[in-house]
Amino acid sequence: MQRFRSIICLFLLTLSLSGLAQVRSYSIKGIIKDAVTGEILTGATLQLGNSKTNTQLDGAFTFKNVLPGTYRLTCHYVGYADKDTTITVNSDMNLRLQADNVSATLSHVTVNGRRNVETDAFARKTEKNAVGVMNVVSANAIQQSPDVTIANVLQRVSGVSLERGTNGEGRYAIIRGMDQRYNYTLVNGIKIPSPDNKFRYVPMDIFPSDLVERVELHKTLTPDMEGDAIGGAVNMVMKNAPANGLYLKASASAGLSQNLLDNGYDKFDVSAVRKKSLYQQYGPDYNATPGDFSRDNYNYTHTSAPVNSFATLAIGNRFLNKKLGVMLGASYQNVYKGYNSLYIPAESLGTDGTFIMKHVNVRKYSSHLTRTGGSLKLDYSINPNHTISLYNLYVNLKEAQARQTNDTLATTPRTIGTGQVWYYGRSKYQDQTIYNSTLQGNHKFNNGLSLDWSAVYSKATNNLPDYGEYEYDGGVYEDHSLRDNVIMNFKRDWWHNSDRDLAGYLNLHYSSSLNNIPYTASIGGLYRDKKRETLYDSYTLTPVIVNSQAQLWNGIYNFNWNVQNPKGSFESANNYTSFEKIKAAYGMVKFKVNKLETVAGVRMENTNQGYNTNLPVTVEGKSATYNYTDILPSVNFKYLLNSNANLRLVYYSAVNRPGFFEPVPYSIAGDDFDEHGNYNLQHATAQNVDVRYEVFTQSNGQFMIGGFYKHINNAIEYGFDFNGTQTQTAYRPGNYGNARNLGAEVVVEKYVGNFGIRANYTYTNSSISSPKRQPYLDENTAAKSRIVNEKRPLQGQSAHLANAAILYKNTKSGTEFQFNWQLTGKRIALVSPYYGMDYWMKAMHVFDASAEQKMSKHIYLFAKVQNLFNNKYEVYINKQPTNIAVIPFQNIASGKTLSQSTQTGRTYQLGIRFDLNK
Repeated sequence: MQRFRSIICLFLLTLSLSGLAQVRSYSIKGIIKDAVTGEILTGATLQLGNSKTNTQLDGAFTFKNVLPGTYRLTCHYVGYADKDTTITVNSDMNLRLQADNVSATLSHVTVNGRRNVETDAFARKTEKNAVGVMNVVSANAIQQSPDVTIANVLQRVSGVSLERGTNGEGRYAIIRGMDQRYNYTLVNGIKIPSPDNKFRYVPMDIFPSDLVERVELHKTLTPDMEGDAIGGAVNMVMKNAPANGLYLKASASAGLSQNLLDNGYDKFDVSAVRKKSLYQQYGPDYNATPGDFSRDNYNYTHTSAPVNSFATLAIGNRFLNKKLGVMLGASYQNVYKGYNSLYIPAESLGTDGTFIMKHVNVRKYSSHLTRTGGSLKLDYSINPNHTISLYNLYVNLKEAQARQTNDTLATTPRTIGTGQVWYYGRSKYQDQTIYNSTLQGNHKFNNGLSLDWSAVYSKATNNLPDYGEYEYDGGVYEDHSLRDNVIMNFKRDWWHNSDRDLAGYLNLHYSSSLNNIPYTASIGGLYRDKKRETLYDSYTLTPVIVNSQAQLWNGIYNFNWNVQNPKGSFESANNYTSFEKIKAAYGMVKFKVNKLETVAGVRMENTNQGYNTNLPVTVEGKSATYNYTDILPSVNFKYLLNSNANLRLVYYSAVNRPGFFEPVPYSIAGDDFDEHGNYNLQHATAQNVDVRYEVFTQSNGQFMIGGFYKHINNAIEYGFDFNGTQTQTAYRPGNYGNARNLGAEVVVEKYVGNFGIRANYTYTNSSISSPKRQPYLDENTAAKSRIVNEKRPLQGQSAHLANAAILYKNTKSGTEFQFNWQLTGKRIALVSPYYGMDYWMKAMHVFDASAEQKMSKHIYLFAKVQNLFNNKYEVYINKQPTNIAVIPFQNIASGKTLSQSTQTGRTYQLGIRFDLNK
């Protein structure tokens, strides 16, 4: 009986398990988007019953092993109304959810939600809807990247490479192989002046990356844009006031430089730097004395590695019944850098075409950069059709740099342990500032008419006081006896320049339709009055001869000097004032026929530019005025293949004006060659064609492929004047005839689950001819020299540029990671005056990484590492000197000569971020 009961129980249990096995579970997948824009919402929180999950990088979510039944599904995402719905599960499901962006509507004020403008999705939408060819980097992408300056952000964009400053930082953007002179910089669509003491282009490393809402790179122009951008235009869109509630984001972080950890840091007393020259302080009748020149700022103290510090704040809200918007941004970066550099210049070619290398400069740099930025945006909505806004921007970059150099004479019969050695100590303190204040209005009228205007005041300043380098010469003779360290002349320079803009912009638009074809006609223009002043003062200190003997080096405090020119250098051509008055007007029409959008028009720009120097009136080129007018047509076609794909064809004409300093007949002594101005310099013009096919996917991805062609007339490049002797050869700007530049670009961005990839590649090919000196032997074997034209790429143009980033984002754990690779192909770093002797930068690979971990609600821990593998910046000459065997640091088998090598090392940053809106 007992056995029978056991069998029955086992049978019933089997039936029960079989029944349970037949209760099937299902998978609920889906994607959630903005109901209006279609933007993928990454990181949204969804709850199905008691189960929770988050959307991934591609906006997708999954609930696994869901039993049949009816469930409540909720979705929460910051800045959006909560989504609450009921679903019945009886099979696998694939949901398409839409969330409504919360907008504030009160009385007659309607303010659209602002959160989207900082996302990758909004960046892709901006690219898709743009009239011309554009690339956009969102604030979110910048925040997750390793980059702390706008310059380094730009190098991630297709077709962009960087020109680096003496501190190793990326400084200027080279767009599609076009040198920085062919590009301009905008803030909220307004051109800003440059603090550079020579040129009109803006150093991009002065801008902290955390102040912006997005960065737009315009690769083509429309008639309503200023026409002096043959390469492109960078537009930094700053943060705007939020639509709903408080916007608050803040961060603090610290970091270290590996080079400084290994080698320490050399500092000098910045407070000892005389900020104004003696001429500026006391006037033209003052005679400088030896005691007027400080020594403390040339006394270097070695310390251990200092700690870098960073802080950011962005806070905004709306007041007065949502009419008044306020957004405040602030950034502070206190960065110490150390790097080692090798510099081996080639000497002049001999009569037989050979050359030697004489100087082997081993340099150690210690640099302290303080980067400060602040922005304030106020906007007031009078009613839905009329708004006014006031924007103020202040950015400042201070750099204190110590450079110590050992220059070993590398000529025969030098051997190890023998040879002359020259010692140098250079101190540089530079203070650059940009300030911009823009008042704007936007007005809509009932008859299809609208008007916008801007009133702008901007000023950029640059101060480089007491810039000098002491020198003493010594070394070891062949018999190993020491050479006395003899003190040489000591030059002290003061540079100050300011660039002030007053500008007005006016645009009038009329929208209507003709034969059922909608169109918008626009006319407008601008007037800019620019005034630039440059003050230069230089004093030469000569060591006092004691008892007919030269003084010997025993430290910066232990020798005496006389002032060779006690009144300074007021009459130098480096002292000048310049002006530029730009008058521009345009007409433009935008219309759409079926799927073809067209924007066509013409722009007129009149340039009235001139300068006046302190040179005597008898000197040719003391002053000059240039006046010319350019007519710049353009047409943009965009064919909408479907809702997510475009085909573009663009033609535009553009100009390139000389820099303000370039026409001035100045003279500056350089490390390689003396640099002179050229008052016969003319402006360049260019015809440009672009084509691009672009696809934007639902998961914030994209695919772009395109090409461009540029024909530049009267191209401005730096080269050499051969009117004098070989020793008088000077490096100066000139017009080198016509140049052409063509290339192709590919951009890919794809997200699958928690992983994503961003990649781009640009091929560029340019050509220009410039005169070079070529030694040769005539039929009688006599040494001769001739001037021949050499065909070469544009200076700064790399044939190959590439970027790739691998991304990981787990929205459930709050973990993000990014690994970046950037390639800058070889390019001409310096044009030589001799045929076949140009200096070429070696192809450079740079790797960076960043990571973020959510610690709690609104709080995130982040880390950044730059130059992970300590890659070098190297410059080569494609020939070898006759004394290559005694030149150190060379690879003789390569057939090339290493001329420059800079190693900046890794930098580390670790910090914490608070984000109220995330």
